Amino acid sequence: MLEKKHTRLQQFISFELHGGVFGFDIRLVKEITPAIQITPVPLKVRDVSGVVNIRGQVVVVLDIGLTLGGAEQFITDDSQIIILKTSRELESVADFSPNFAIESIGEIPVGFLVENVGDIVAVELTRIEEAPPHLIDKYRSFVEGVVRQDSAPLVILNAGAILGSEQ
Repeated sequence: MLEKKHTRLQQFISFELHGGVFGFDIRLVKEITPAIQITPVPLKVRDVSGVVNIRGQVVVVLDIGLTLGGAEQFITDDSQIIILKTSRELESVADFSPNFAIESIGEIPVGFLVENVGDIVAVELTRIEEAPPHLIDKYRSFVEGVVRQDSAPLVILNAGAILGSEQ
């Protein structure tokens, strides 16, 4: 009789940004929407693209490309916004113990502007490698790990660290 090996899988929503492939834990994601009608905000912080109205709720949209040290993104037909759950919504997610304080996500809905959203990627936890040691200290906390893939590596981002750095 063959013994079944139990491996723990974690799912990530992948997205493209400045030629790389990144991902967030899927349990953080509330929804994905096209990047249409982003209203600019006067006197904003550098990384804020603006706000959008999603079914009557105002969502702050951050340009994650700028946050990660890249250039400002231009909105195209493929651009999308990954909207995160609020800290209150995350408190009720079963079997979720992130590497950040849930409070860093905040109670105001936040979305990240990305070039386009890819697939949901299921990864064995043992395949997640540590962040490369040569990252600038400012960005090291933003990366939870890296998964080698046939195409480009999947860089797993820490949304709580990214949002916590904005405060």
